[in-house]
Amino acid sequence: MLTAHRMQALPPYIFAKIDQEVRALERQGRSVIDLGISDPNQPPRNSVTRALSEASTTPASHRYPPIRGAEALRRQIADWYRRRFQVDLDPDREVLVTLGSKEALVHLSLAVVDRDGVVLVPDPGYPAYFMPHALFGFDQATVPLTRRHGFLPVVSTVHAGDLERAQLMYVNYPNNPTGAVASREFWNDLVREARRWDFVICSDLAYADLIYEGRAVSVLEIPEARAVSVESITFSKSYNMQGFRLAAMVGSEEILDALWRVESQINSGVYSAIQSAGVRAMLDGPDPEVLESYRERRQLLGQGLAELGLEFEWPRGAVYFWVKIPSGWPESETYAKRLLQEAGVAVTPGTAFGPSGADYIRVSYTRPLNDLTQALRKWKILSQHTALDRK
Repeated sequence: MLTAHRMQALPPYIFAKIDQEVRALERQGRSVIDLGISDPNQPPRNSVTRALSEASTTPASHRYPPIRGAEALRRQIADWYRRRFQVDLDPDREVLVTLGSKEALVHLSLAVVDRDGVVLVPDPGYPAYFMPHALFGFDQATVPLTRRHGFLPVVSTVHAGDLERAQLMYVNYPNNPTGAVASREFWNDLVREARRWDFVICSDLAYADLIYEGRAVSVLEIPEARAVSVESITFSKSYNMQGFRLAAMVGSEEILDALWRVESQINSGVYSAIQSAGVRAMLDGPDPEVLESYRERRQLLGQGLAELGLEFEWPRGAVYFWVKIPSGWPESETYAKRLLQEAGVAVTPGTAFGPSGADYIRVSYTRPLNDLTQALRKWKILSQHTALDRK
């Protein structure tokens, strides 16, 4: 056997798998509308790509970047937190620029979890949260997100034995995949639980600017959070910079120092020119037209799903509908596969986000209105043909 035993328990990354299936159909001449992956179709502002181009020609950009991140970008991030959340961060000690958010979220577990520790993972949750268990063998306990509780985790539902060993908890609001938004009161209660049980909160604030009801709240708005929390922000969704792989982790100096030591052993920081583009993006802010386009897409897709008779909650944030599959279907993977193969519409089976997703699919609206309209038309035709045939 030439591969590690852990590979037997490590599934292919769901979005890479969906991409392979889509490409296979396209090679057959089929037209596919991909509502599975969240890959914004709109480009960054011209000022951002211009800043990238200009910075890439400077001699300094060819050298290794500071692993903590360029000072100019760290200061912009600290300024953003001050303006947005009235949170004061020390850019030298409480801001760490990362090579995208996904790898930093996973690497954080190496910095804060011992061999006998437990990682608390929301179910459903972003697949990366399950990777500390799959890759590094850390024990994990799932925290259910149910409609009854507004898709918010209830720590008291976790077994006391797991809470006693818990060292890290991933939390994500606005939420992927449910679209739920958390209040300041929720964060206040969670910080209290983290201090009681002595675990680190990792708030994944990927969708801070994609809000339709209420507002995004930073865990660091809670005064006591600084000692037990870090928060990840990304340039992928707010600024359409997903290909740049630029993000940051902020919060506890002690935790960030540990993460910096892990990151410095694994990568060599983010390309300096990309960080310059990040500075420009934060100075200009998200494009209001892009944010408005998500509102329009949300409205169109939600109305279409309702006309199909599908059950869902309107997302208050992020870019997804968390949709219950029709009755009569065995589970979400079968339904998603049928939708892709026969209608040419790709969605993500809910099982990608944890065991509780067996009866759900995630539908992304990062595609143009015309694509969404066409996908709904194909979906409607399939639903009519399969109303009596769900084997």
